[in-house]
Amino acid sequence: MEKISFFNYFSELGIDNDTLLDIAYETGLIKRKRAIYPSDLLYSLCLESSNGTVSHNDVAAHLESSTDTSVSKVAIWKKINSCCVEFFKGVLEVMILKKITNVAVQDRNLSAVFNRMIVQDSTIIRLPKRLFEIFSGVANAHSKVCNARIQGVYDILNERFISFSIDAYSKNDLLAAPELLLEKGDLSLRDRGYFIQEEVERHIHIGADCIYRYKNKMILLNSVTEKPLDILSILEKTPTIDWEVKLNNKEKTTVRLIAFPVSDEVANNRRMKAKKEKKLLPTLSI
Repeated sequence: MEKISFFNYFSELGIDNDTLLDIAYETGLIKRKRAIYPSDLLYSLCLESSNGTVSHNDVAAHLESSTDTSVSKVAIWKKINSCCVEFFKGVLEVMILKKITNVAVQDRNLSAVFNRMIVQDSTIIRLPKRLFEIFSGVANAHSKVCNARIQGVYDILNERFISFSIDAYSKNDLLAAPELLLEKGDLSLRDRGYFIQEEVERHIHIGADCIYRYKNKMILLNSVTEKPLDILSILEKTPTIDWEVKLNNKEKTTVRLIAFPVSDEVANNRRMKAKKEKKLLPTLSI
């Protein structure tokens, strides 16, 4: 991405150089005006990272060529520390805030019901093969790919990051789920990859609430008879559901099941994704 396009994206979000400079001071990336501007360092690190393995020398060379300012690799080495990580987290936090429709949150008065609204999600990034022993990845008899998994936890109501980690690829969402520190009055929003029945029980025990997307082939029980429910058959007759059901665990935990039709656009996107991943084509999207 060209530099002008990179910063045009930030401008569209309402993030200017002064905002980036404020974040740099707040996180300790800079303590006084230096030759290396935070915005230039941000762009160079992002660009070099997208090209593959990054070295201090590569970043210094790119900064010098793009800013006409002499920068040594030692100067870059001094910048790439915990303060640099906090700076990137601060930038990401501001970007998320700019994208969140805060009015929608306030209209529901969620802050009067919950102390925190926690969103947890992960993404996978590719790393050089030489880091395979540290981060693992995918390998077969012919090739191997090194991946790392980034976990992020963000509090929407209080507009702040709770945690951010880079883990081995083998540490999937199911393993990360129990590590989320919960408090009474929390509402956690996580995808089906984090769902295990023990996590629902943990929320209830602490006094927190949780919302998960339905996990395919998960057995849910009728709240009265405790017999398994055929969710697909039910939705074919009644496209909208708002029922109390029970989980198929020892405690027979009561949960609320909500289902409603998605838009045609969302349904078609899910069908395309399923076909691409060589899975069965869904006959009904909820």
